[in-house]
Amino acid sequence: PLLHVAPLNTPLQARLETLGVIWHIVSIPVFACSFLGFLSLGWVFWLVVILPYFIWWYGFDLHTPTNGKAVYRARNWIKNFIVWEWFVNYFPIRVHKTCELEPTFTDVLVESEEPADDEEDLISEDSRTLIDKIFKKLGLSKRLNDIDSSSPPPGNSSSLTPTKLKKYKRLSTGPRYIFGYHPHGVISMGAMGAFATNALRNEPYEPPMKWLKPFFHDPSKGERILPGLGNVFPLTLTTQFTIPFYRDYLLGLGLSSASAKNIKSLINNGDNSICLVVGGAQESLLNDMVTNQYKVGYGYKDKRLKNPDKTHHIDEKPMGTVQGDDTTIKIKNNQSQTSEEQEELTFTGKPVPTKRQIQLVLNKRKGFVKLAIELGNVCLVPVFAFGEVDIYKLNIPKPGSWGYTFQRWMKSTFLFTLPFFSARGVFIYDFGIVPYRNPINICLGKPIHIPANCLADYKAKHPEFENLDAVSSTDPNHPDYDLQKVLRSRSITNLFKINNQPKKSSVKTKIPPELLDRYHKLYIDELKRVYEDNKERFGYGDVELVIKE
Repeated sequence: PLLHVAPLNTPLQARLETLGVIWHIVSIPVFACSFLGFLSLGWVFWLVVILPYFIWWYGFDLHTPTNGKAVYRARNWIKNFIVWEWFVNYFPIRVHKTCELEPTFTDVLVESEEPADDEEDLISEDSRTLIDKIFKKLGLSKRLNDIDSSSPPPGNSSSLTPTKLKKYKRLSTGPRYIFGYHPHGVISMGAMGAFATNALRNEPYEPPMKWLKPFFHDPSKGERILPGLGNVFPLTLTTQFTIPFYRDYLLGLGLSSASAKNIKSLINNGDNSICLVVGGAQESLLNDMVTNQYKVGYGYKDKRLKNPDKTHHIDEKPMGTVQGDDTTIKIKNNQSQTSEEQEELTFTGKPVPTKRQIQLVLNKRKGFVKLAIELGNVCLVPVFAFGEVDIYKLNIPKPGSWGYTFQRWMKSTFLFTLPFFSARGVFIYDFGIVPYRNPINICLGKPIHIPANCLADYKAKHPEFENLDAVSSTDPNHPDYDLQKVLRSRSITNLFKINNQPKKSSVKTKIPPELLDRYHKLYIDELKRVYEDNKERFGYGDVELVIKE
């Protein structure tokens, strides 16, 4: 057929899963268009909504995504919304742990005690008035005098009714974590599902009212994959927080800026961890689909296949004759755990390279390691997502073409870029921006612990580094001295060249290169181990992992 159309008998669950993915894809234009629609409602709406919103934004909340205060903006009801359960089940997204991670905190039961009979002149810190209950329903937990936000509610106790109370105190017992997510892919769907939502983590959550339960994910149905780790904040570009209303939506999901100052504030502000997509925009332009299988959608019909609903496999070795720029490719149906003979069919397609690769940008990405060394008591956890690059087809323009120039200009100007990608549509399977239903399997590596006194111990053993750090970089005897940079900085014409200044380090503390390279190498080695140990399991057996730049 000219078009492959989604069948009318598609199950409701499959349609809901597609809806969950569509919501994530179109969330930016939905919020942007909603804001423009509000602007068109007239001066009354401007006076009542728009003006107060901008006063609050620019007067009180402008720097929340960049100063660590996003800790107070994350909302569990947004993370547990039922749409995220549909989202992770669409592909599906699944998390696999190499080992158990040491909990960052532990809830310790404080000894039970009864209020004294002779202290009725004092207000009990566990008393709850009607106002307290209203504040708790609204999520304003700081209004309450609980020992800790994780403490179980003390019940209907009052200062006049002596009851036995059980109190819990949260104690920091382990390290914080920096999860490095690889590869970037087009939109990093796996990082969103695993760290921004609660659909996979299954942290305890109860809706404010029982009748709201169908609208939220039920975490009791699954196992907690990261118990005792607190909030994990996925990091993104600061420019995403410039869209009205959308910025509040991102903050509610726990997303925050990927700046060094913000990362340090987040980790130091409680038992928080972060997730960083290390490769960034540059990596999003590198990898086309590398897997030898793809799943378009429910009921996908191709008359060339006898079993069209099954996952299709593309053999990596070309067969037949070459016709111009095309090569005859062999397609097999997936007959897992059966002895049935696989049907074969040939058709004309693009040439497939004899050795497939997945490329990561990592050699020069050391900022997150610097921050971990500066903070101390932090674990670096390499994360590899098998299937992240297989949900979209990527058109990689040739160097020198207009597409290549446009992508580089966009990256240098806005710090993000626009990959040329395609997949399937909502009702038509042949084209669109809805991703394929290829599974995304996220494998967590073993944590690389950086002790709290790591940097201090190194400086104590290497006093020459402390002396070297004190020397000015403009001293000709300094190893980092660059005469040309000094001359350019003193030139009067340099005042008119905005981009001529060398990029400054975001990490204020000077990190010894030897120490930095040691932990960076440990991180790369563990990432390679995770990939090699799991590639056969998830269909990447003949795909080579290449770390560049």
